[in-house]
Amino acid sequence: MNRLNLSVSDSEAAEAVDRLKSSLPKDMTIEDLMKKNKITKEKMQEEIRFGIKINKLVLSQKSGKTKPTEKEINIFYQKNKEKFKMPESVHVRHILVAKAAGDDDKIKMGKKAKAEDLRKQLVAGADFADIAKKNSDCPSKQSGGDLGVFSRGEMVKQFEDAAFSQEVNAIGPVVETEFGYHIIQVLERHAPKTLVLDEKMKGNISAFLEQQKQQEAFDVMLKKLRSKANVVVYQN
Repeated sequence: MNRLNLSVSDSEAAEAVDRLKSSLPKDMTIEDLMKKNKITKEKMQEEIRFGIKINKLVLSQKSGKTKPTEKEINIFYQKNKEKFKMPESVHVRHILVAKAAGDDDKIKMGKKAKAEDLRKQLVAGADFADIAKKNSDCPSKQSGGDLGVFSRGEMVKQFEDAAFSQEVNAIGPVVETEFGYHIIQVLERHAPKTLVLDEKMKGNISAFLEQQKQQEAFDVMLKKLRSKANVVVYQN
């Protein structure tokens, strides 16, 4: 590596030592680490500087060489099309009247009645977000009951079945789950689709492939260097 004129300044070495110290367990010092690895302070400094040179070498050689081509991006997209499929999803908000572990049948009936009364208010035109903020037992009440977008398999079955069967904007019937009594409103419904290979998607794939290539190049280089030098890997 000396032929490439790669040098390490004292400040770079000191920063690397500080990073190493900060990565150690709270009950371990840098001296403990040296003792554990049976190396002197001088040897540790040598290995740290060697590691910095490796990083510089990778950075100096990867520029432009790991940039994926248009063909590589297209091949990756075609081979991994399943990963770009978005399942059916719904955007939902709800109001929850929660059950408690010790609720008897009478208390449960009272809670269900409360949920039914809240639903009547909504059907009559009351503001959903306002009713949710004042009455819901779910943390989502802070955002008017909004649960965001979710796909099948992310919610309990009773809730999911109701959400995926309701019409958009309808105030659905009270749904009972293990958590309590829900009043559900579907705000949006999204059909399943495959994400298209537009410029944004190409950029995401390119960044992924570039990182993958850089890691592969680093692994190959490190393997070659390890075969020619005594490289020590420090572990917590």
